[in-house]
Amino acid sequence: MGSFETLSRVVETVNSDQSLMAELKGFNKVFQFDTNADKYYVVFNSDGSLSISRGVHQSPSATLSASEEVMDGIISGKMDAISAFFQGKLKVSGDVMSAQRLASMISRAKK
Repeated sequence: MGSFETLSRVVETVNSDQSLMAELKGFNKVFQFDTNADKYYVVFNSDGSLSISRGVHQSPSATLSASEEVMDGIISGKMDAISAFFQGKLKVSGDVMSAQRLASMISRAKK
């Protein structure tokens, strides 16, 4: 299973959890994920729900780039995003502060 499928499960979890959706209400961000195996993006909708699509978004808030292995490790919770960033395994461009919130949300949805 790849990072897209792992993140799709996180999206489903968030969309089925009213408390998580309430926290994300009004966040309105788009995160592009680029790996050596896939390109996809997650849209945070104004109602707090999320959607995930393959491809490249025209104007993402932030872009996260890593190998497929590293990205899947981060999304699955097997690897810490901050550590991966400081080790140079994860690159973030754009709105870095929002990307930190994304990491926090993924971690909470995995619990």
